Amino acid sequence: MSDQREQDRRRALLAAHYDAENAPNIDRIMATFAEGAEMIYNGQHFTVADHIRWAHGYIGMSEQPGGLANIRTVRDREHYTDDEVIVEGRMLAKHTGEFQGFAPTGCDVVLPFVSFYRFDADGLLASERIVMNLGVLGIAGAALESERHSA
Repeated sequence: MSDQREQDRRRALLAAHYDAENAPNIDRIMATFAEGAEMIYNGQHFTVADHIRWAHGYIGMSEQPGGLANIRTVRDREHYTDDEVIVEGRMLAKHTGEFQGFAPTGCDVVLPFVSFYRFDADGLLASERIVMNLGVLGIAGAALESERHSA
């Protein structure tokens, strides 16, 4: 990407979105999305604002309990194309509730992800696409099950 001013603009918009997620403050998160935005999480499409709100809450990024608690998202690397910001990062959390078919483990987990963000001209998210590796939830669950059987 050649336009430094546009890269700086997108970096600031992305920071505002991550700050809202890390708060967590669902109203601030939703304020970063444009009308008609889409969120795709591990292939699941959310294209209605109420569904995007629900998805963030299900993860644990609202005042209501979700599958994860004490969430902190970390941006390890950012890459800029003409249209998108690509983030390589990690979500650090405690697995406190059912999440994507994984029973709660109570374990602290680190979930690596890659996300693709597209912003509109008004500075709002038009698209957030996340691919997150949830394998550690299965590993943690298997370890707990093994401990139960050996005790």
